[in-house]
Amino acid sequence: MGCCEVDAFSVVLMYVNLGLEHIMTGYDHLLFLLALILISKQFADVLKIVTAFTVAHSITLFLASMEWIPVYPKWAEAGIALTICYVAAENLFVKTLKWRWTLPFCFGLIHGLGFALSISEIGFDKTYLVTSLLSFNAGIELGQLAVVGIALPLLAKLRSNERTYAAFFRVASGCIFLIGAYWFVQRVV
Repeated sequence: MGCCEVDAFSVVLMYVNLGLEHIMTGYDHLLFLLALILISKQFADVLKIVTAFTVAHSITLFLASMEWIPVYPKWAEAGIALTICYVAAENLFVKTLKWRWTLPFCFGLIHGLGFALSISEIGFDKTYLVTSLLSFNAGIELGQLAVVGIALPLLAKLRSNERTYAAFFRVASGCIFLIGAYWFVQRVV
C-alpha cells in the first residue's frame, strides 16, 4: 500500500468522523429531523423526507464549500432556526403528508449552508477536497440514519396508543417550535 493511499484513507476516516460528530452535536439539525419525521406514519414517507433533505443539503454543502455561492453565517444559522419553527408549526396545522418531501428539500438547502460553515471552521485538506467533502457528508448521513433508526421504532411504539401519541405529538411539536424560535432570536441578535 502506497503513501498516498494511506493518506486518502486517513482523510476519509477523519472527515466521516467529523461529519458524524457534527450531526450528533448539531442539535438544531437533529431537532429539524425529528420535527420532520414526527408526523410520518410510514417508512416510505420517512425515506422520501430524509432523501430530499440529504440531496438538498449535499448540493449547498458542496457549492458553498467550493466558494461558488456565498454563505452569510448569521443568516444561515437564523434560517436553520426558522426551518425548525416552520416544520413544527406545520406539524400542528397541516394534516396531509402528500407533498411533505418538498419541504425538507427546500429547507435542506439552508441546512447545507450550515454544514458548509461547520466544515469551513474545521478546515479541509485541499489536496483531497472532494474526498473531504464527500466523507464529511457521508458522516452526516450515517449520523442521520442512526438517529432515524433509533427514533422510528420509539415513535412507532408511542403510536400504538393513538391518544397518547396525539398528545405527545402536539407537545413535542410545540416544544420544537419554541426551541427553534429561541434559537432564531439568539442568532439574529
